[in-house]
Amino acid sequence: MDNEVIMKFRNKGIKIEKTKSRHEVFSTLYQSDPSLLGLQSASSADRLSMIQIDEQKMNEL
Repeated sequence: MDNEVIMKFRNKGIKIEKTKSRHEVFSTLYQSDPSLLGLQSASSADRLSMIQIDEQKMNEL
């Protein structure tokens, strides 16, 4: 991730550690504020299913 983007999120109070994977960063941002990612808000069940699908895709790679 670009340092400028990381600083933007840190200024909003969202912590992104350098050791986190992109998936963890995406999940954290999505849970904190979906609008930061340009996505519509979804229910917790929908979010969980999306995360599980993403994990399956990552395992396939």
